[in-house]
This record gives sequence, structure tokens and C-alpha cells, in this order.
Amino acid sequence: MPHPHRSPRRTPRLAVRALAICASTLIASACATFTEADSVAIIGSTTIEQDDFDRLLAEYLERGDVFGTLPAIDGEVPSGEARRLLGALVQVAATNEVLNRAGQSVTEGDRTSVTDELPADHPWRTLSPEFLNLILDLQESVRGAALSRVAPPSPESVESLYRVRPERTGVVCLRHILLDSESEADEVIALLEDGADFAELAAERSTEPIAVTSGGALVGNGTRCLPVAQINQTFDPLFVAGAYGAPPAGWSDPVESSFGWHVIMHRPFDEIGDDVIAVHSGADSGGFLADGLLASGEVTIDPRYGTWDPVSSGIVPIG
Repeated sequence: MPHPHRSPRRTPRLAVRALAICASTLIASACATFTEADSVAIIGSTTIEQDDFDRLLAEYLERGDVFGTLPAIDGEVPSGEARRLLGALVQVAATNEVLNRAGQSVTEGDRTSVTDELPADHPWRTLSPEFLNLILDLQESVRGAALSRVAPPSPESVESLYRVRPERTGVVCLRHILLDSESEADEVIALLEDGADFAELAAERSTEPIAVTSGGALVGNGTRCLPVAQINQTFDPLFVAGAYGAPPAGWSDPVESSFGWHVIMHRPFDEIGDDVIAVHSGADSGGFLADGLLASGEVTIDPRYGTWDPVSSGIVPIG
């Protein structure tokens, strides 16, 4: 394959925003029990408190008529239901974290763009104000309106983010070398450690046909960088996880995907900095920062519920 895109036969990733549109019945795979812990997740400096989560989870389970959920039995709830709700809360918390850092917040004016269109008998109107706001804040129109008020960071701030954790900028600017085996990937890494140029090695060694001219670069339309939201949705998940795990300077260990073995590097800021800064020059900057926060290591989940998966933007079981 010319690029590490997902195979068209793959099932599309389950969007956490499905909670907001109540698209399907949720299926349990295990059980989790309410506990006395103080918090269930930390997103940057934002904490999701256990009491708040338990209260929303109880409503989520009780309102099977709206969400297709089953009630808890003796205080035990299907862990899949808990993870899905917590994932939605993390999505909203990431938006709020970016807004708070910029001195902004979601307003009732942002939310009325959705509520004004809801019929008087819409089932969302029967939910508590707290749960209704959660659903509204998951809507792209609400989120986008609020984040558009975030002032773009300075070029110096963008550079600092990129040099420490590239995906935190909301984009990644990658080169990769695609190989047939792990041993070949190890050979390439040895050559890189001896001072070989990454782009030249990609042209010589990569099985990706266009690497001969691209030097293994993955580019977008008119830019040398790709939004993390785009690669999460369209690239092989194992490749994306490998890209996020690659150091900000240097290259990854061998990364296996459905297309073979990769060695991945984030392109140096000195090479692509203008493209990263351009991403943050307008009203979309806040959205990129929120997406970057979810793709970075700034999300911590209580292990009772699982762990945060930046590729799917959701919570997955541990083990």
C-alpha cells in the first residue's frame, strides 16, 4: 500500500459523540462497581470527580428510553456503559480545558444554536440540565463556536509545544520508512544511529513506491502536516499509535501495522515550523489544541475504567 491508511474493510471507529445522538444500543462486556474514589479522570488540569460521574452515570443507565442503556443491578453497571459515558466527559473536559486556559467557556448562546432546533417533545428535553448540557457540548456546532473564541498561541508557544510533544499542536508532520520485516526495520534504525539521513534512507529502502520522491513524508493538501483528527480516522491505528509514541526528536522503534513494519519520525520543527504555525493563525486554533490535548499524554483515567486511547479518542479496557 502506498500509505499507511486503514484498509477499507475495517470497521469505522466508534465515535464517542454517538452518545450525543443516541445512535445505538450499548453492549456490556464486563462490570464495574461504584466506589468511593475522589476522581475518575484528569485532563490537563481538569478533574472529573467521582461524585459527578456517578450522578450522570445513574441517569444514563436509568434513561434507557433515550440511550438504549440497561439499569444497574445492585450497584453494578456494565463497564462498557461506564467507559462510553466517561469518554464523552473526557471529550468535553478537553474542550473546557482549552477554553479555560484562554479565559473562555461554552455559553448558553452557543448551546441555543442546537436547542432552538429541538422539537418541544424531543427526548433530550426530559433529561436533567446537567446531562442535557453534556450532550449539547458534544455537538460540533457548540464546540466549534466556543473554541473559535480561543486566541491563537504565539509562534513561540506553538514551537514549544511541538518540540516537547508534537501531537499536542493538533497536527503531526511525519516521515516513515515502510519495510517487510522487523529485522529490516532494525537495520534501518542502526543506519540512522550511525548518521544516515532519514529521507535518503526512505527513498532507498522503503517499500512505499512514492518514497523515492517523497522521502517517506506524509503530507496534507498544501501542507506538510496532517491533523491528528484526520490520521486518527483514516490511518491504520497501529501506525498512528506508533507515531504518537515516537520521540519528538529522533525516530520510533519498529512499529508493526497491517501494511508491514515502519520506522517513524516527527519532522524537525526547523523544517516544517511554518506549516505548524499556520495551523494556529486563525479561528481553528482552539479546535486543533483540543484535539491535540486528546492525542497527547495529558489524559489519565482511573484504571478501574480502563485507559485513554488517543487513536480512538475513547477509553479501552486494560489488558
